[in-house]
Amino acid sequence: MTDGWDDYATLRAALLDQPMPMPPALLPNLASRGTVSLEDLVEAGAVSVHESPAVIRSGCGDLPMLSAKDIRLVRPPSRWGAADAPGTVTVRTGDVAVVIGSGAAVRVCAEDGVLLGPGIHLVRGNPDTFDSRFLACVLRSAVDVADGLPFDLYQVEVPRVPLAEQRCYGAAFEQLTELESSWWRRRASIEQVVRAGIGGLAAGALRPSPAD
Repeated sequence: MTDGWDDYATLRAALLDQPMPMPPALLPNLASRGTVSLEDLVEAGAVSVHESPAVIRSGCGDLPMLSAKDIRLVRPPSRWGAADAPGTVTVRTGDVAVVIGSGAAVRVCAEDGVLLGPGIHLVRGNPDTFDSRFLACVLRSAVDVADGLPFDLYQVEVPRVPLAEQRCYGAAFEQLTELESSWWRRRASIEQVVRAGIGGLAAGALRPSPAD
């Protein structure tokens, strides 16, 4: 009858050992510098937006390819594609991938040289003008406000913030997304602990501790 206890004890210990990152300390911002639409930034050449064709043959080819699901699950490319296919887009490190609509997600790409799958907008900022994490923060906010509904990416308003300050904003955004990732990891661990605990109690393999 110890197998159920061993599983539960292992899962419980793993959950308690998981570090919980702290959210960044944020202050009211009294300075207002205005905003500029993503469309205007594209026209000015400060930002470019890329999309792959709506249909790309996957499963064949010699280059890994990011899918919309990869963006949502924050995982490496799970498909393969051909670099010479018409209209293909190659991802650069620092590009911001945006999935709009149901299952919306935003991610700063760490992969260089992989292909962009269908259903993803790729926002590429001039590194001399934009911090990629700052851009991702603005786009993530637009995704959150849309709450699963489609929206016009080009109408997103980007605050006019100097590059040095953008990096500070980007660092805070990174802290918040790491907190979110930690919450998802803890949620999965909590579900495992609860399932193992309830199963053990129901089967009589576990009993409550008098200390609790």
